[in-house]
Amino acid sequence: MEARERLNREYEQLREQQVDPARRSPTPAQWQSLADRYRNALRDRPDVDTTRGLARALWRLSMALHAAGDPAGALGPGRQAVAEFDTAFRKTLGWNADEQSPALDAVLAELLVARCDLAEAAAAAGKPGERIRILEDAREAGRSIAAGPRSLRALGTVHHNLSIAELSRLVDGFRRGGSDVDPMVPALSASRAVEIRLKALTPADPLSMWELANTYIQYLRCLGLVKEPARAVEVAKLAADLVALLPQGTIADLHPQLAEAVGMLRIAYPAHARALGRALEDARPRRGWRRRRI
Repeated sequence: MEARERLNREYEQLREQQVDPARRSPTPAQWQSLADRYRNALRDRPDVDTTRGLARALWRLSMALHAAGDPAGALGPGRQAVAEFDTAFRKTLGWNADEQSPALDAVLAELLVARCDLAEAAAAAGKPGERIRILEDAREAGRSIAAGPRSLRALGTVHHNLSIAELSRLVDGFRRGGSDVDPMVPALSASRAVEIRLKALTPADPLSMWELANTYIQYLRCLGLVKEPARAVEVAKLAADLVALLPQGTIADLHPQLAEAVGMLRIAYPAHARALGRALEDARPRRGWRRRRI
């Protein structure tokens, strides 16, 4: 078995441990060891697959450090992972004429997801400016080609997370006594996330429904700041229709977030309070979907 194949097999074994709650998650040291061995293999064989393997190991190392309560320590390997994914993406783009080929779609999706995770580590490490820069870079990478299905889904997360980061920056500015951030900035990111997640919506996939509902709720928060209550009523109805299809009482339950967003809008715009309340009533669970898992 070639060295790269052995490394890929070990990566899959560690990945399965990391995502299985019944098993002990791999330690950062295990991911670091795997990344070091991928680096050695890359010196002997500098191909795209080995570059992606190194990027994946570094990405998992970053996530393991973040999960262990060390977001600042996660930034180094996270940045390295993004750099390696970017190299793999550009090399794949260079020899692949089809922008929507499965290979290019997969490596772009990995790049975007790694950037999103790095941005969250930056936020947890107290670097909100870096968080936004990382997500803006991810947005530009996602715009560089016509996204395939996997990268389209990841791009929706990029715009959703960017809206959250931009809204947080706006609110922090208000708390300090003023902000030069245009409230339309996070609203436009949320609107774009809605557009993308509508394209990626698959009725047979409850997770895609949850993602869209979650972005509708984020869009509602933004609409309250840009003073568009009529539009907020429309979006609240759309959000309620999806939330009603999702299971309540689980981690996937978005009803509390929707109720909070609508409650704030009703206070801010009393003339639209009744219409917003009716939209929220539509979020009651419907039979046939309560047992679906996200």
